[in-house]
This record gives sequence, C-alpha cells and structure tokens, in this order.
Amino acid sequence: MKKNTGLIVALLCLISFNLKAQILEIYSNNKAQEYLGCLNCPSENKNSVWNSYGVYGNEYNKKSIWNKYGVYGDEKSNFSPWNQHAEKPPIIKKEGEFYGYFTLNEIMGQRVEVKLTRMLYDYYIEVKEDPTKWTEIEQQLTNKEQEQKSK
Repeated sequence: MKKNTGLIVALLCLISFNLKAQILEIYSNNKAQEYLGCLNCPSENKNSVWNSYGVYGNEYNKKSIWNKYGVYGDEKSNFSPWNQHAEKPPIIKKEGEFYGYFTLNEIMGQRVEVKLTRMLYDYYIEVKEDPTKWTEIEQQLTNKEQEQKSK
C-alpha cells in the first residue's frame, strides 16, 4: 500500500507541475473525435479524468478511460490507451492541435512521451484500480503546500 501511495503522490506532483504547462486534452481516435477529458487538469475541474464525479473521471461513464467495460477503458479495445496493441488509441491535443497518441502501444509512432504519460504507461494497472484516490491525495498535497507557504 505504501508503494501505491508513493506512486500516486508522484503522479499528483507531475499533474500539479503540468498545470503550469499547456492543457492536454484526450479525444477518441475515430471520425467523431469524441472528447474524453483533460489529462493534466486538477481533479476539481469538471473535464478532468481525475474527477471521479465528472463525466470523464467516472469509472462507469462510457466516455471515461477508467471504465474497464467501455470502449475507451477496456484493455482489449482498439480505442483504449490501455491496449498494448491498439491501432486507434485516443489522441491528445494541445491548444486544439494534434499532439500525439495516448497509448501503451510502444511501436505506435507519435506516442505522447511526457512525464505524466510515461508514469501512466508504467503504472496504469495500479492507477486504473482506483483513480478516485487521487483526489484525496491531491487535497493532502494542497494542504501541505498551503501550510508550508504560511510558515
């Protein structure tokens, strides 16, 4: 459990760091290019994949990458970032322009390789088990940062 907590804290730090960077938005890789959420937005953001109460972070929503029975979250789906052999994984856009593919498929050209996605590629199983824990840890980190600033 400590290992998973440390991993989640590290990922949250990356998300917080990425907030200063440009927004990375996920879209389906089909004609419709359905919006699948914001990868590096904070969990309070309604479009964040880390917001378990929002459309894109809810593990039961059909547009969520966390829905293990859905098109975009099933490890066997050709449209899921979690399929190591996917040919049509989600795309990531930055400032509305194609940035690359969000996929475990290492031979896919133009795979997004930023710190956050690399951590997700390496630890997606742990993250998929319970992405809702991120909100609790993110809040703890925010509280600690505020305490340090006030000292």
